[in-house]
Amino acid sequence: MAELARRSFSVDGIDVEERVIALGCRLLASRGLAARLYVGDVHDPTHPIAAGGYDVVVCTEVLEHVGPWRELLTRAGELLRPGGVLIVSVPRDPRQFSVLDSYAGHLRRFRDTEILEALGDDYEQVTVRWLGFPSMRLIVWAYTTTLKLSRRSHAHASQALWREPGPLRRLATTIFYCLLKFDNLFAGLPLGTTLVVRAVKRLPPA
Repeated sequence: MAELARRSFSVDGIDVEERVIALGCRLLASRGLAARLYVGDVHDPTHPIAAGGYDVVVCTEVLEHVGPWRELLTRAGELLRPGGVLIVSVPRDPRQFSVLDSYAGHLRRFRDTEILEALGDDYEQVTVRWLGFPSMRLIVWAYTTTLKLSRRSHAHASQALWREPGPLRRLATTIFYCLLKFDNLFAGLPLGTTLVVRAVKRLPPA
C-alpha cells in the first residue's frame, strides 16, 4: 500500500481491525504518504469502497486468516473493474504449516491449485510466482527445529523481537532481507513458502 501511495496512486484500504488501520495510518504519515484507510467489512454494501471500479485490488496475506476465504476472494473480484488486476498472496503448501503459522493466526496454508481453481474463468493472463526458497524455507526450518530441541515456544521466544534491536540484530535483519531478495531468483520454482498470483479480470463478452 505504501509503495502504491508513493507512486502517486489513489489508494483505499480496509480492515476489520481498528488497530491495523491505526498502525497503517501512522506508517503512512511517518513517510509523508496519503491513503484512505477504513475500518469496516469489505462485504458491507453500504461501505464507501463497495462502489468498486478499482483498477487494482490487492489481497495479500489475508485469506489464510479467514474461514470463508472463497467468498472473500469473490468479493475482491467484484470490486475490480473488467480489465483490472487482482493480486493475491497466501502462505502455500499445507506441509509447511508450523508453530509460526499458528502464532500468526493462520487457519491454513493453501495448495496452489486451490487459489487458481477458485479464480475460475473470471480471469485471464494469470501469472504465478513462488517466494521464499531457499533462504526463507531454511530459516523457518532452522528456527522451528531449534524450538523443538530446546522445548521452547515461539510465543515465549518472540518476546525478544519487540525489544530495541542492538548492532548484531540490526546486522542479522540486513542479512535476512538480502537473503529474501536472493530468493527472488528462484520465484519461478514451485518450492517457496508463499504463493503470489496476478490475474486480469476478463472483459464482458462483446
